[in-house]
Amino acid sequence: MLKEALENVLPYISNISKVKKFVNENEGKNMEEIRKLLEEEIESSQGTLKTDFKILLNELEKIINKSV
Repeated sequence: MLKEALENVLPYISNISKVKKFVNENEGKNMEEIRKLLEEEIESSQGTLKTDFKILLNELEKIINKSV
């Protein structure tokens, strides 16, 4: 699901390499863990990177809600 979310938002991401790295490192984890990690990234990041992680989290939430 995380990779799918990334693919959907790639055109809107500024820091593609950093966000891809996050996705590759965390794709095997469960959704709750990924959500928590994304929230931590949002808290600790600034500027466009913070926005990129918010965009990814929002898309992931949308995918999760569709599948329920």
